[in-house]
Amino acid sequence: MKKSLRNHWRNLWVFGDSYTTPYECVNPRESFWGKLAECADIPTIVNCSRRKNSFDSVMQLVIGLHQQFDLERDVLLIGVPPLERITVFDMFKDTPYKALEFNTASWQEQELDILCHRSLISLHGHERPSNVVVNNFRTYTEVDAMRKIFLLTQWLDQLAAHYIIVNLEAPWDKNNRWPPSEFLLDYCLSHQRCILFDNTYRGINIGINRPKDFDLHGWAGHHGPDGNQHFFSHSLWPKFVELELESQ
Repeated sequence: MKKSLRNHWRNLWVFGDSYTTPYECVNPRESFWGKLAECADIPTIVNCSRRKNSFDSVMQLVIGLHQQFDLERDVLLIGVPPLERITVFDMFKDTPYKALEFNTASWQEQELDILCHRSLISLHGHERPSNVVVNNFRTYTEVDAMRKIFLLTQWLDQLAAHYIIVNLEAPWDKNNRWPPSEFLLDYCLSHQRCILFDNTYRGINIGINRPKDFDLHGWAGHHGPDGNQHFFSHSLWPKFVELELESQ
């Protein structure tokens, strides 16, 4: 598989929160996204992750940067952060958004300024102002996320993009069946480019590899090399190989 992909890919674009942010408890080369780039012979990684990002921020970045994608030679790794976060305007603070670009031959890096997310910040659920009303009922929160997944995949599939959408937190509920989830649940369960309900980054490691910062965050923490390798070997890489074999 690796030999057939050599010299094909150009960039790996990585989107997410602290679970995919460079140097967050794991060096880039030992991260699951770094391993994907090396195993697939992707020469450049553009990591657009930031701590505390919401899924709205991830979508803002994917859509805002899409004109820079080479749809035939780029791979998009789209991470879905914890769903309780929101993205808001920073009230004229002009907050910058920085990304890191890595050369996977040397692992040299350079910083990039991402203008499409400038002046936007993300908030945890407990940080929301009292006048911001967001539904905290997890069952509906997942429905809302599935609706976004539906729209995102419809667009990316129409573009014939090479992408994988990865749930970075605990698995979503496969039995979340009620009228608002009609169609959406089955769609997301069956979409080949989504890892949402099984073998997620956090979920696949529970009870197997303790996060490096377990004492601070418990099983919601950030994994070191072992947890990243486990997710890569047993979830992300098999999915990538499956998708690329089917596209040949």
